[in-house]
Amino acid sequence: MLVKEDTVPQQATVAEPKLKTRKRGRVRVFRNWCKGCGLCIAFCPRQVFTIDEDQHPVVAHPERCTGCEWCEIHCPDFAIVVQPFEDGSEAFK
Repeated sequence: MLVKEDTVPQQATVAEPKLKTRKRGRVRVFRNWCKGCGLCIAFCPRQVFTIDEDQHPVVAHPERCTGCEWCEIHCPDFAIVVQPFEDGSEAFK
């Protein structure tokens, strides 16, 4: 028995779901400029910072940083710099 090509059911293709990439960034705190006000620690949405024994912020969880730049924008001493990473480049090798 011969089967025509146009009668053979075609296998449906399923689109792979796109993985949602999260924006990332690298945070640097210039300790000499920082007066230890604690704004960055209190308001970081991802809890990237902790406080050290001298009451200054320390980047304790850099992998959590989304590069929102809240800390950099609101730092009264200009002691924080955030470098956002684009196109999925790995920031913490």
